[in-house]
Amino acid sequence: MDLLLLLARRSWRSLLIATLTGLACGLAAAGLIANINHSLADFSHLRPTDGLLFAGLVVLVVVARILSDISLLRLGQAAVSDMRLHLSSKLIDTPYPRLQHLGKHRLLAMLTDDTQTISQAVELMPTLLVNSGIVLACLGYLGWLSLPLLALTAVLIVLGAASFHWPQRKALSSIGKARELKDQLFDQYRLLTDGSKELQLNHARRLQFFERLLYPISQQYSRDFVRGMSIYALVLNWGNGIFYLLIGTVLFVAPQFIELSATLVTGYILTLLYMITPLSELMNALPGLGKASVSLRKIGALEGQLEVADTPGHSLVPARHVRSLNCRGVRHTYYREGEDGRFTLGPFDLDLRAGEVVFITGGNGSGKTTLALLLTGLYQPEGGDLLLDGQVSSSTQNQLYRQHFSAIFTDFCLFEHMLGGDDPQLIQQARDYLAHLQLAHKVNIDGGRLSTLDLSTGQRKRLALLAAYLDDRPCYLFDEWAADQDPVFKRFFYTKILPDLRQRGKLVIVISHDDAYFQLADRMIKVDQGTVLETDSDKLIETSQIHC
Repeated sequence: MDLLLLLARRSWRSLLIATLTGLACGLAAAGLIANINHSLADFSHLRPTDGLLFAGLVVLVVVARILSDISLLRLGQAAVSDMRLHLSSKLIDTPYPRLQHLGKHRLLAMLTDDTQTISQAVELMPTLLVNSGIVLACLGYLGWLSLPLLALTAVLIVLGAASFHWPQRKALSSIGKARELKDQLFDQYRLLTDGSKELQLNHARRLQFFERLLYPISQQYSRDFVRGMSIYALVLNWGNGIFYLLIGTVLFVAPQFIELSATLVTGYILTLLYMITPLSELMNALPGLGKASVSLRKIGALEGQLEVADTPGHSLVPARHVRSLNCRGVRHTYYREGEDGRFTLGPFDLDLRAGEVVFITGGNGSGKTTLALLLTGLYQPEGGDLLLDGQVSSSTQNQLYRQHFSAIFTDFCLFEHMLGGDDPQLIQQARDYLAHLQLAHKVNIDGGRLSTLDLSTGQRKRLALLAAYLDDRPCYLFDEWAADQDPVFKRFFYTKILPDLRQRGKLVIVISHDDAYFQLADRMIKVDQGTVLETDSDKLIETSQIHC
């Protein structure tokens, strides 16, 4: 039912057409059985018209099934594609702190495993619809042959369906538990890939990871999944048994109470045998439909946790130039991992101006990255506000506010396709930057696409710097960009890149521990245990030398 609602929301007209053609296929198939039964009973008096009717029914079955299959496949895949795009759009519009809370593993499981499960179930819909039509039409033909036998058939089918209800609920419960464990499995797979170096270097940690984390979760997932699918296997074989029991009842029991001719019994048994295949296919689809139902519920629950920000009614084109960034009473509170209580950054006031380079310094855990996320609009303050030129607010126009920034965080991401890659002038500019960054021998640009991202961390950061340069946003933020660079490129960044951005009138914010270059900053901001204060670069240099 959930899948039918998914298809109906996409296009109820297409679903109706597919349903009607599927029913037409079922009627034609039942007509074939009736024609065959009639021909066997009256074999000696067959006429050419009987053969023409048979051929016409065959053509109708084939054409109706093709139309139903193709229309349902197109509708189903379009519905799944719409769902994927809708979830992706909603995910990217969800505030960044909410995404952090949900976790990458849960989001990846939803976008990959759940949508794939639903897609596989949707692929079953054409067969299910046609087979349902065949079964209904065959039941109609059975009623035409003998109403008492149809009543007996209906009673056995209802009893069989009733006996499926409780086992199917248990099967869905086990599959649902397995699906919840799959989120944990995805989290462990993330640890396995992200921590591969540490696990290879430390055998004891590797053993702990496999024995206490990955192995128990994997085993429990297998037990729950096998339990659910085993129940389905029991249900399917029990259903086949009931169907053969029905054939035996018609052959050996019914004639004791009802006057039945050999021709009628032959036609009835022939129809029942024909129904075995579509009924078996319907029952074999139950596990796939059950898993899809669990995935749809999981997606619905997770989608409800995606707090989509309001879509602005105006364009999201940023201003070409920004004069100032003003922070007024900005405060943000969050829980820090491994600590009791809350950590609060601020409240603080700052006035940053275009055409200046501002360094942000502070110890680990002091709140520098939180401040960076606030300044770029990825975090929204719980108190106060940030404004660009006194107009664009991070609190009321957050999406537009964010478009003014180009940032390279420590956990940055690279994209193969360049933005505006069809502009020859931009491509040439990118190639010039590649040469300056000494990446031209590693990376080529073809059709607006970077030839490779398989580079060292320092080279990848230089490539991220290239992308940020080409964005040409009015505000730039660099979070420890120089940390993975050799001395040559570290000096290049501080003495060439930053002055160039200053000269171009950009508002530049740099998180840095490189005290050797503090004197190059126009202003220094120190973050210390939640306080944000402007300080003098000479004092910071003296303090860092004392600590050394």
